[in-house]
Amino acid sequence: MPTIELASCEAGSSILEITAATGIFTPVEVACVEELWNEYRHMGKASDYVFLVYREEGRIVGYACFGPHPLTSGAYDLYWIAVDPFAQHRGIGRALLARVETEVKDRKGYLLLIETSSAPPYAAARHIYESSGYRCEAIIRDFYGRGDHLHIFVKDLEQTFQQGVLALDCVPVLA
Repeated sequence: MPTIELASCEAGSSILEITAATGIFTPVEVACVEELWNEYRHMGKASDYVFLVYREEGRIVGYACFGPHPLTSGAYDLYWIAVDPFAQHRGIGRALLARVETEVKDRKGYLLLIETSSAPPYAAARHIYESSGYRCEAIIRDFYGRGDHLHIFVKDLEQTFQQGVLALDCVPVLA
């Protein structure tokens, strides 16, 4: 039976392997995940990061990392979510996202923000966010590089957004 649980110390190598295996993240991004993981592992609850892992038959096949947004009273960021390529397209990413939402609500959070790229490899992620009730609140053009825009998705966890109009809500803020 698949489970989603807080990551234990032994999960680090699987998290980094999954991050690299997706083929989407750059070496710098993989190093960023490692940095966040190390803070989580060393500081535990004192860390600003929480890692959840998705296990099938004891094997970690996906993870999510989230944490409180600094200087806010209830906003959280989803920093990373990734699923091993062999396990993709089975609802694992959606299950992790739903669990993150539950965890945020349990921590008295009400707003979840997700930043992602406009590059084609991120299209599936953007689709999952939109179909899970997230609204594209802003686009910052050329943020990651020329032609690679930052998309900022948001979901008020105390409200339900109407699906079907989400993509229309996405308006550029900076050109």
